[in-house]
Amino acid sequence: MVRRALIDPLRQAASQVRPTLRIVVLVALLAACGPAHLRHTAEVTSPIGTARAASSAPGSTASSAPQPPMVLGVQTHFSQGWSPSTLALARQVGAPMLRDSLPWAEAEKVRGSYTLNTPAAQALASACSGGQRLLLTAVPSNPLYDGGGWVSSAAGNAAFASYLAALADRFGSCLAAIEVGNEINGPGTLVYPAGVDRAAAYVATLKAVRARIGGRAAILGGSTNMIGTGFLRTLFSAGMLATVDGIAVHPYRARAEGLDIELAQLGAAMDAAGKRVPIWASEFSIDSRNQPLAAGELVKQATMLAAAGAAQASWYALIDQRWYPNMGLHAGSTAKAQAGAFRLMQRLLARGRPQRLDLGDPLLFAYRFGSDTTVVWGAPRSLRVEGGQISDATGMPATIAQVGESPLVITGTTAIRFGTSTWIADTLMGWGTVQWRYAARLKAETSYRLPLFDDQFTSYFGDRWYRPLRINNTSAAPGGTAAAPIRAVWRYATPVARTIDVGGCFAKSVVGDGVDLTVTAGNRVLWRGVLTRQLQLPPLSASLAAGEALELVAGPNQTAGGDAFFMRLVLFQRGAGEPVTCPE
Repeated sequence: MVRRALIDPLRQAASQVRPTLRIVVLVALLAACGPAHLRHTAEVTSPIGTARAASSAPGSTASSAPQPPMVLGVQTHFSQGWSPSTLALARQVGAPMLRDSLPWAEAEKVRGSYTLNTPAAQALASACSGGQRLLLTAVPSNPLYDGGGWVSSAAGNAAFASYLAALADRFGSCLAAIEVGNEINGPGTLVYPAGVDRAAAYVATLKAVRARIGGRAAILGGSTNMIGTGFLRTLFSAGMLATVDGIAVHPYRARAEGLDIELAQLGAAMDAAGKRVPIWASEFSIDSRNQPLAAGELVKQATMLAAAGAAQASWYALIDQRWYPNMGLHAGSTAKAQAGAFRLMQRLLARGRPQRLDLGDPLLFAYRFGSDTTVVWGAPRSLRVEGGQISDATGMPATIAQVGESPLVITGTTAIRFGTSTWIADTLMGWGTVQWRYAARLKAETSYRLPLFDDQFTSYFGDRWYRPLRINNTSAAPGGTAAAPIRAVWRYATPVARTIDVGGCFAKSVVGDGVDLTVTAGNRVLWRGVLTRQLQLPPLSASLAAGEALELVAGPNQTAGGDAFFMRLVLFQRGAGEPVTCPE
């Protein structure tokens, strides 16, 4: 979907979905607290301190043995009529795994008889012959069983398991995994008769599948639109973790920052349920016409997924499609910038698991692959590299050797020096870190610190009692009305006395009467305004004593509804302020 209409992200997640993708890319409603970095030995020279790499990744399966590299594959749609010639493009970008499907209802039209020699099946078999492997999605519904809903009877589950066994027979060791269902936290899924416990019924299907094909292919459960830790907790309670070989999630988001935090939250939820299994990011992508931006996000998100311990990730998709014209690695047969980034990531991932370097600045991201390759991005600052080469996200030589929001890849050296950024704090890159505290403020000016809340589609700072209020890395929403407002609060408390500049950009749809915004410094009002469409903060400056806070407060204006908005607020050193660009 093209991010043009700025609508309530949770409503979008529930309504703007399609059976083939069901993607939400307008917002990345993220989670909680930053990962703690354990100390290792790889060093980077920096004026802000010696950097040491993390020795274990948040969200990964705890083990003393080194994890194998993450497998980066790509989504194809031979089952939707793609030409077999498209397979050549997947080979050109070096994709070792394809994600596709052979729907049960199309393959079994007579009970016990399977048609597995369709053009789609033949194209996938050709991929196997060429050395690629398959991740197949399979929705457990067929008009022949249980009235066409999701199977829930013993006979229906056995029939579905038999079909998957036929797939395993057809593709043998080429079949890496089967994803049972597709984005099952969205509408139109888990369709069972009234009175059936949906989580228990889904887990019963997984148990039937394991009993029939366990060991022949990895069995993936969950398959959530976005990460959906709140939804997955219900499946964990029903016993899913004891039944599957992995969890499939589709971590669509507008920006990579915070992905590690949300994956760590999912890992903690598994730990609380008593077992941790590998995470498969079986769909991820970004819907943007800006190819350099999308290429950079591919590198950043794949790097963060690999560092967090994901077993596999699939970029959606190999080629642009009618309904998703911006998301492919190719436009027709023409390679896009994203294809170059995909090929670059294959080379980086071959070096092993990346580790994030602790540079002492939450606005600076650096991940070490192997012994001498580093992926870097963050708040603007100078960069000095001794020896080695610097490339951009597509693998081409970088034209500007300066840290910014587009990632740089530094190879052949670890002698890297970073300058000091003029950025002090950022609601995007510093989201969920110690820089910011989030609160809900009621009419009586009483504030309540917001916890991490795991919702059906994603996690965000909020609380079930304050809905629809939420705060994530690129968007937010207040709650209530003028008579009973529930205001969202971002709070940055300075550890030392300083004078700062403040910049910000806000945008929303024309729905509703707007969002009232206030910026305060040490309880002094710097600016007030109402956001109705798009708004750039005027130049603002403030002097803060040690311990004093700058706050951004967002309220519902007069009436409820249509109050979701996109935003970014940046605090600069005095004299360095500049306009802030809204996230696309």
